[in-house]
Amino acid sequence: MQTVTPLADRFSTEQIHLVESDRQVNAARFSPCGEFLVAGGFEGEVRRWNIAGKTPEELPKLEGHHAWVEGIAFEASRNLLFSADSWGEIRAWNYRDEKPATQWTIADAHDGWIRRLVVSPNGKLLASCGQDQRVKLWHTADGKPVRNLTGHDQDVFCIAFHPGGKCLLSGDARGIVKQWDLASGECTRSFDASLLYLYHRIQDVGGVRALSFSPDGSLLAVGGTKPKNGGTVQGIPTLLVYDFESGDLQHTLELGAANDCYVHEAHLHPAGFAMVVTCGTPGTGQLRFQQLDAQEPFFQFKKASNPHSLSLHPDGTTLALTATNKGSNGNGRRLGKDGEYAGNTSPVYVFELKVKEG
Repeated sequence: MQTVTPLADRFSTEQIHLVESDRQVNAARFSPCGEFLVAGGFEGEVRRWNIAGKTPEELPKLEGHHAWVEGIAFEASRNLLFSADSWGEIRAWNYRDEKPATQWTIADAHDGWIRRLVVSPNGKLLASCGQDQRVKLWHTADGKPVRNLTGHDQDVFCIAFHPGGKCLLSGDARGIVKQWDLASGECTRSFDASLLYLYHRIQDVGGVRALSFSPDGSLLAVGGTKPKNGGTVQGIPTLLVYDFESGDLQHTLELGAANDCYVHEAHLHPAGFAMVVTCGTPGTGQLRFQQLDAQEPFFQFKKASNPHSLSLHPDGTTLALTATNKGSNGNGRRLGKDGEYAGNTSPVYVFELKVKEG
């Protein structure tokens, strides 16, 4: 009988960089060429670092947005970077230019906060979702509208294209995941992830916060929290893994304690494990690698405070974890030497995932 080597004996994870930022940023993403790390800023800026050398080098900021930039995505063939903000604007830039200028802008792409941007596998479509309960498709080349996908009745937090490019999925604040046919714009089926939702004390709690596919498209991962209460939210960070063809729920992974709360991002590795970021009450959070049929992780990093995104480098071995400075809670915070309250920052931890020899 063939012996299966435990994942902890097959992989090792090492922190190789810490990228510092003087302000808070949202998800830091690797460019398709692998040379740049890009993050949306809380002050309406897009922050960039060249990571091709031994030490990450910060590049000039991209300016033009008027509010928090949360959505970041790339299209490889034309070197396009897409950014979206909480006012509902989308911008396109050539990220390889020394001084990138805006290629095109959609000022009112959504009515309010845009939560996520993703690009189709063939690079032709940009999908966006937002607080206005809409999912929209745009041409990446010029920003012209393609389709407006309606059917959600709550804030849409996340979207993901199937790796085969045949459909788009979207997840909302009520725990509903919808599958959209790209050709017709019709919703062809829904996945019930209402385990991740609770109505408590006139508050909607939870919802689908993360969507991702396995590289071969056979599995769908849906992340969020199994909520216990509203207010200061308490809930078990939970990842639901479905067989995509049948729609059957295959695995339910509970990934921490009640104060860890949400799965903010998850990726399914070809070796059969989930790479997950959880974050809840101030000061908590973890990066966690766990086999889908296991109860405990084989790797866990808990030194980052409130990590909220995880990006994979095109090389498949480098990871960027965006977090928050320690002591970010406003309660009891003291004034700095200048008599002002110090603002929060977002360190980005860069790891290398290695396959062990032997």
